[in-house]
Amino acid sequence: MQEWKNVLLRGSDTKQREKYWGKFQKEEAKIQTTAESLINVMPASEARSMVEEFLKSHREMGVAYRAGFKAFVDAGFDAAAGDKAVKGIDRAPTTLLEKAAATIALAGTAFAAEEKLFYENREDIPEQYRWDLSHIFADVDAWEAASASVEAKLPELEAFRGRLGESADVMVEATKLLYGTVRTIEDIYVYASHWQSTDTRSADANTYVGRAQALYAKFGQAIAFFEPEIVQLPEATISGYLEDPRLKTYDHVLDNILRTKAHTRSQEVEELLAGSALLQSSPGQTYGFLTNADIEWPTVKDETGEDKKVIPGLYYTFMSSQDRRVRKDAALALFGTYDKYGNTFSGTYNGLVQKDVWMAKNRHYPSTLEMVLDRDNIPRSVVETLVGAVHDNLDAVHQYIDLRKKVLGLDDFHIYDLYVSTVPAAKSTYTFDEGWAMAMEFWKETFGEEYAAVAERGRKERWIDVYPNEGKDGIAYSGGSYNSVPFLFLNWGGTLEDVSTLVHEMGHSIHSYLANQNQPYHDADYSLFVAEVGSVASESLFFEWMLERTTDPTERLALLNHRMNSIIGTFLRQIFFHEFEHAAHVMAEEGRPLTKESLGKAWGDLWLAYYGDAVTLDDEFKGGWARIPHFYRTYYVWKYATSFAAGEAIAGRFRAGDETAVQDYLETLKLGGSVYPMEAVMRAGVDMNDPDVIRAVMDRFRSIVAEMEEMLVKE
Repeated sequence: MQEWKNVLLRGSDTKQREKYWGKFQKEEAKIQTTAESLINVMPASEARSMVEEFLKSHREMGVAYRAGFKAFVDAGFDAAAGDKAVKGIDRAPTTLLEKAAATIALAGTAFAAEEKLFYENREDIPEQYRWDLSHIFADVDAWEAASASVEAKLPELEAFRGRLGESADVMVEATKLLYGTVRTIEDIYVYASHWQSTDTRSADANTYVGRAQALYAKFGQAIAFFEPEIVQLPEATISGYLEDPRLKTYDHVLDNILRTKAHTRSQEVEELLAGSALLQSSPGQTYGFLTNADIEWPTVKDETGEDKKVIPGLYYTFMSSQDRRVRKDAALALFGTYDKYGNTFSGTYNGLVQKDVWMAKNRHYPSTLEMVLDRDNIPRSVVETLVGAVHDNLDAVHQYIDLRKKVLGLDDFHIYDLYVSTVPAAKSTYTFDEGWAMAMEFWKETFGEEYAAVAERGRKERWIDVYPNEGKDGIAYSGGSYNSVPFLFLNWGGTLEDVSTLVHEMGHSIHSYLANQNQPYHDADYSLFVAEVGSVASESLFFEWMLERTTDPTERLALLNHRMNSIIGTFLRQIFFHEFEHAAHVMAEEGRPLTKESLGKAWGDLWLAYYGDAVTLDDEFKGGWARIPHFYRTYYVWKYATSFAAGEAIAGRFRAGDETAVQDYLETLKLGGSVYPMEAVMRAGVDMNDPDVIRAVMDRFRSIVAEMEEMLVKE
């Protein structure tokens, strides 16, 4: 080992000795971390046994080298004494490593050749790549028992109607029962919805989701009196309650209820609104059935002439193809299908928007946007600053499109040319295990052992559902319940985008895990605004981590290209989506109809505004809004963009070498929902009222475009 030789050669100098001994230990830790990561992802096999033997031998070697270091120092820095103590100690681990490497190479080649990116039958997916829902319930019988227990508690909850002002004892009893019940309902719903996600065609899964939603609605009606009754309590009563240690823990919950007092209706109206929950969920549910179960998605010929099904979950895999014919065929097939069902999609979305407008009116808000912002206590100026700052910089997006068009050698640039690498030779594919190993190394080096240990636990305990299968929902998400684990739902396609998605979604899962471990149930769940901050910071730092490790100009260009796609997809495009969503809600609020044509025009106009005249907009793409399931979570998408900016600001602290950045980041994740979202990101050192936070993202965008142009366009 070179570092050990440097210790012996230069060790008489204290500074040099500490320097090289530190490097030795760092390299030792890196090797052991890599070996541990391999063991965690490898199935029981000869290769895994060899890696385990190597790790054991390497640790024994480390003990010997420490003894040698002590002998070297005790002998007055005599190199011979240090060398003698470790003579021959590295032979065993070296031999084991060589054998393990050969075996792993053979096994890895076999797995890479065998890795399937789509399964007709879910049961054919190896178990270690399917999540384990027994973390929630052992089986359906346990689900039924939990459901029955909730039904039995509903009359008990209603019995507290009119009694919340009696005493602190009564309030404690009612609050404990309320949160205990909703925790169980959460388990019930998550189990059913996760089951449904893996096969949206399953009649059983769909039935259980419907029953879970109905139970939520019943619960909502049973507790409809709760908030109206609290806001009617005298201020002195509330103050007295908060002095009781048993209720002090609910201070943030109570503050939020009292803050929105003007929008809390009478008990009768609240009960009516709660009872409409099933009606409110119908548009999103119909959309899910249509896209994931009823539509027969088309097939196209891939690069080899083989028929491949174009499902929404593999959209970016097709769009990454270097074969423009494949990209075009896949895009037009996919979006042509959305267009074919355009009237149905516009009908389901109109139902959602009309529900939002109705709810905002009944809550006495001037608009749906104001209602959604008020839930998180966020001023409208944050959204307006976001949109304004991006519009001020759209010329940078147009410049990027011009660059792509020039580099790809295209006479006309279509939307299906947006995601393909501008450096064809740099295109790489990754098996899931390769992507996982990369991610594990990044997590440990960047966030430390506390963060990485959660990820390792998630892999061992099967929190992750990896591969697409027939009927599986085509999205990626993180979600679980307080009582179980934060599951990850993927549709692995083997691209760098999929590796980034793994890093992103694990950011959500670790956020949830840390919040659940550090907050009581009522303060653990965090706002959607905060939800994207941790995951975006992680994804941004992963890009920088990858960039720092390459000396190959071609690979660097590929990473820059990927980063541009990330900024466009997670920041710019989400603001684009927000503007579409806002336009749809304004149309409805003004009494204008939402149709396939009106929604298509709004979508097409935004494409041209954001991407410029260089883009040719095929008619099929005007129905592209129907591909976005996030529209069924009202005014959700803009939070991606704002959170992206906040995440970038946090990542900037890491890049600048701020020694407190890791701790501040982890502490922010641990806050959960115990503070308002704006305060949570402030704890991480980011002020979302500062427009420079948004502008910094566009400045970063411009700098990457400039670097790419310099590298790609040679005079």
